[in-house]
Amino acid sequence: MRTVPYVVIVLLVAGLAACGKSPEERMASAVASAAAGTEVSVEKSGERVVLGSGDEAMTISSGNSATLPANFPRDVFLPGDYTIESALDSAGFSMVSLRTGGDVSSLADAAAAFMKAGGWQQSMQAGDDHSRILTFQNERNVAALSFDRAEDGVVYSVQLSAAPN
Repeated sequence: MRTVPYVVIVLLVAGLAACGKSPEERMASAVASAAAGTEVSVEKSGERVVLGSGDEAMTISSGNSATLPANFPRDVFLPGDYTIESALDSAGFSMVSLRTGGDVSSLADAAAAFMKAGGWQQSMQAGDDHSRILTFQNERNVAALSFDRAEDGVVYSVQLSAAPN
């Protein structure tokens, strides 16, 4: 029986336990980094993952650690009361999923009015009272807004990318 690999694994886990993050977070970071071929950081009990570093980093957050990306445009519709379920922020692309009360039609209509008043040009609308998607563009961004009925309200997702030149 070969014990050397097992000894190395035990020492690795013990070394990870001595660090500031939990062993699970350190192990998840190490495994993800090896699999992705890039630096990966797992934080806040796995609720926040950062792939890469610097300007090219992609941050994915969920649960209590989910927040709007720092560069989220103020002229993109947000309902009055919402909970952020997840967020992804990367160079040139952001995606946020929110949960809010209300119904699909009212929220989608309010979003369309808000976006148009902010200078966004609507390019598409599809759906019904259960699910709706709207797309908009301005000189900086392209935005896709989707609204899906849920048992306790509406799941509202925003996808933002840089506008084509």
